[in-house]
Amino acid sequence: MAQKRTNNSTLMELARRMFVEEGMTAKAIASTIEVTEQTIGKWRKGVGTNAISWDEQRAQFLSAPHNIKKNLAKELTRLVEGGEATLDMGAINSAIKAIQSMSDETSVETVYSVFKEFDSWMSEQDPEMAVAFLEWHKLYLLHKAQNQ
Repeated sequence: MAQKRTNNSTLMELARRMFVEEGMTAKAIASTIEVTEQTIGKWRKGVGTNAISWDEQRAQFLSAPHNIKKNLAKELTRLVEGGEATLDMGAINSAIKAIQSMSDETSVETVYSVFKEFDSWMSEQDPEMAVAFLEWHKLYLLHKAQNQ
């Protein structure tokens, strides 16, 4: 009796996960799920109406915050155990700073500049009120600096 094949969409999704999330090669996937490497190659290019190649999906998966944290934790464990660094921490630090500079949160430096300009303007409008604002601005800046 012939063995019944799983439908292609199920096999394709399994293969995609093996490639994207497990990092398996096309050859290893083909051998594991018993399809040809050519089939894996076709699937890998992206199929369907919202076709994104598996290579792009893998890049997105690897750059997800949870995977970055996982890799940094492995690196720290390796270093604590006396091993050699395998990641360029300088480059990683630069990338983190770049991401932080693009975040929606306003930096302490920017807040300070705006408050300084506002306080100067306010002192011309209402000096007593300006003093009250100045105290609140200092408290807010301290709070913001401590939370960054």
